Amino acid sequence: MVRGWLTRRTWPLIAFTVCFAASALVPSAQVRQTGRDTAVHAKKPSRLLIRRAMVIYGNGKPPYGPMDILVQDGVIANIAPTLPVEADAVIDAAGKYVMPGLVDTHMHWHEERAGIPMPIQYERNLYLANGVTLTRENGGNFVKSKQWQAESAADQIIAPRMQVYWVVSRGNGTAEAIRANVRDAKARGADGLKIFGMDRDQLEATMAEAKAQGLKTTTHIAVEEVTAEDFAELGVDSIEHFYGIADAALHGVQRFPAEMNYSNELLRFAKAGELYAQADPVKLDKVLDLMVAKKVAWSPTMSIYEASRDVIKAQNLPWYREYLHPALQAFFEPNLANHGSYFVGWTNTMEVRWKQQYRIWMDALKSFGNKGGVITTGDDAGFIHSLYGFGLVRELELHEEAGFHPLDVIKHGTVNGATLLGMGDKLGRVRQGYLADLLVVNGNPLDNLRVLNPYGVDVMKDGRMTRGGGIEWTIKNGIPYHVPTLMKEAKAMVEADKKKMEGRGTNP
Repeated sequence: MVRGWLTRRTWPLIAFTVCFAASALVPSAQVRQTGRDTAVHAKKPSRLLIRRAMVIYGNGKPPYGPMDILVQDGVIANIAPTLPVEADAVIDAAGKYVMPGLVDTHMHWHEERAGIPMPIQYERNLYLANGVTLTRENGGNFVKSKQWQAESAADQIIAPRMQVYWVVSRGNGTAEAIRANVRDAKARGADGLKIFGMDRDQLEATMAEAKAQGLKTTTHIAVEEVTAEDFAELGVDSIEHFYGIADAALHGVQRFPAEMNYSNELLRFAKAGELYAQADPVKLDKVLDLMVAKKVAWSPTMSIYEASRDVIKAQNLPWYREYLHPALQAFFEPNLANHGSYFVGWTNTMEVRWKQQYRIWMDALKSFGNKGGVITTGDDAGFIHSLYGFGLVRELELHEEAGFHPLDVIKHGTVNGATLLGMGDKLGRVRQGYLADLLVVNGNPLDNLRVLNPYGVDVMKDGRMTRGGGIEWTIKNGIPYHVPTLMKEAKAMVEADKKKMEGRGTNP
């Protein structure tokens, strides 16, 4: 439920045809930024020259510049104070910062929410506009996602790069059934496996076959027999969210009430907010040590649960007015039938417990990082009042709240993500020879991470408050995408589908 500007009504689960002209879905290649830029939106130049940029390299070293960056056929060909070369397209980055594209290690593509269709291009636009150039799909429509992955790799669609993970099925629960499922994932071209919690013998079979097939692994542990200790011992590559880590630091099981029903979304998330307060700090520290020793990365996805500690704020984010699709709006309405739409009778006490959880969770994450643990960024958007791409920028802000320097935060979102996904030798740094996935940012994200938000932010300029910030260009594989154009198109998709809903008498 979004309050203030939306009237809450009951939404029927209807299907309607989302019709968009090709010019709306695939932006015109004739859109050119005003001023001194000659780059053309969504058109790949042979030689792109970015002039006079301050450079944030990505690996934690301080920014430097101004520098010229030459991109040749999608690859960073040269970086120097002055490059007297001819180019097909130029971006003037004077007064702006250039950094690597962001990596979202936990996301999902959705073509519908609450039974209502939603254009996939809407999500692609928002992710690119928020600076995401590489995504890891952690459990969606596998066949379609693989198709989109191939189209993105061939620059046939306007979208980030994609990796697609297969959700492991336990089948009948036998080791052979699980092994067969993992082999099927390999045969179908999965980039890795997403594993939910299971019994120890089932996990042993899963991990053994994953290693045999050469597949990367990540896990959403939930509340099961196995914890982060089991996954770390058996060699998982990364852990998602917060589940399983604090569970391994309990004395026994979590103190669930007798009436607990894990299938009830309200009870599940309310009690999840009590988890870290019950963990033994000494045991939790040992779990973190084990994860570091076994080289298990952590994608905490803090932004996806943030509504639990302040639901009224989450329901009234200002960019919702223009960019929240009606299908998402319907899905976010309190409804225990929709995953993550659990704010039915959500109380102040529940929020207070989640606020306490965040303090302990953030301290654990900071300790993990201090110990040398690899931290990445993911938003898991499309649930719990999180909007695609915006959730990833918010994730960066929460990493700073956890105590990390903005340079470390950017490393989490670039170098670490690319490394985890096996692309650290070609992505994640502003480095000669690397693929040209770059962001041209209006402002200094090290001074204020909010300048990455495409909605913009109030900034001081020449002693006066003005509206600024936002990424000007997201460059993926050497193709410049003009962020204001991406946002204009996303807004048009939202407005068009709202009108369709109104025409059917289902005005929100």
